Amino acid sequence: MEKLKFNLFAILVSLFFSCKDTNSLETKEGLSKISTSETSLKKATKTYLSAWSDNDTVLLKMITIDKLVRNVNGEILSANQRELFESMQFWHRAMPDFKMVDKEINVVGNRTYVNWIGTGTNTGMFGDIPPTGKIGHTEGISILTFDDKGHIVHESIFFDNLGLLEEWGYSISSPIME
Repeated sequence: MEKLKFNLFAILVSLFFSCKDTNSLETKEGLSKISTSETSLKKATKTYLSAWSDNDTVLLKMITIDKLVRNVNGEILSANQRELFESMQFWHRAMPDFKMVDKEINVVGNRTYVNWIGTGTNTGMFGDIPPTGKIGHTEGISILTFDDKGHIVHESIFFDNLGLLEEWGYSISSPIME
């Protein structure tokens, strides 16, 4: 009888452990992967902003693909890394001390949504426009899309260009009406 009780107890213990819910373990592993992915995408986003702030084309090349597309205020301004570098150089000619700082970074899937502030002193030519020596600020948002390797493949960026120019001292004149 004792042997039968022991065997029944052993069977119950075996059933208890064999029926344990493994979904919670799988869920924890999945959440861990998501958290790691989220952390790496946030880090890559901060690196991207840092590369822009430091005018670092080498760093940009490491974190973007060659055929990166950059859409600025609804218009494609860069369709590859070379054009991205030219755009960055344009801004740094106008504002050698240009800096971008993130206010908030959110990750959804393979995209980061970044609310940022850009600041710089207009001490260089802004295209054909001479420098004013004034400090300007602009706020914007970038949506960065990443590939499976963590490289940026697309950026959609929206910012207040007019507000920046007004801070530099420019104004809009009334249209000529006929």
